[in-house]
Amino acid sequence: MNIFTKVAVTGLALSLSSFASAAISGSTDFRVTLPEVLVLYHWDDAVLNLTEVLTTPANDSDAREISDATTRIGTAVLGAATASINTDVNTTSNTALATNVAVTLKNAWAVRNLSSANGVSLTLTNPNTSLKNVVNNASVITTSNAVLVSANPLITTSGTTTVGIKSGFTPVLGDITFNLDLSTANNAGEYNTRGVTGASPDTVTGNGTDTFLLTLTGNVPTP
Repeated sequence: MNIFTKVAVTGLALSLSSFASAAISGSTDFRVTLPEVLVLYHWDDAVLNLTEVLTTPANDSDAREISDATTRIGTAVLGAATASINTDVNTTSNTALATNVAVTLKNAWAVRNLSSANGVSLTLTNPNTSLKNVVNNASVITTSNAVLVSANPLITTSGTTTVGIKSGFTPVLGDITFNLDLSTANNAGEYNTRGVTGASPDTVTGNGTDTFLLTLTGNVPTP
């Protein structure tokens, strides 16, 4: 009886060893969806101080003396109680006082974006073009021809009011360039769009009086 049992067990072991080990595998597909990301950096306030080139050491005000070298000649009757020389002084020779100034706000804005293959667009407007003197609001400096400029290769159509920016999270920097017309400025001192001294408040109303407005627009369709 014991011999039979041992033989039976041995036969079972031989039977199991004749089957190969089985293996099975499975894979997992992992995906990530990123949202469109738009980041706009910009200056909130900027002041341009125009200073005089010709000043005297004893006086730091913007004062200059320009001599009109032409000799003026007049005639009068000898013995007359009055005499005059009626020739206007030449006021056109001072070419240093330019009334139209080309201004560059260097690296005044930057954009990061994760968007579609078409990238995003940045638009510049100049909603408030008149800068009023804070003492005399009738004395005005005017801004015009404002455009966006950048040498970054991710920028398309540089030098226009709307530029395209290809997708990428590395910051893309650029300038704002515009013209400043001083021909109707008749007072010294600060000029701004509100005609009141100081920067505009960072509120909806205050931002509405700012000189320039930047708008960043994405291109990813809304689901």
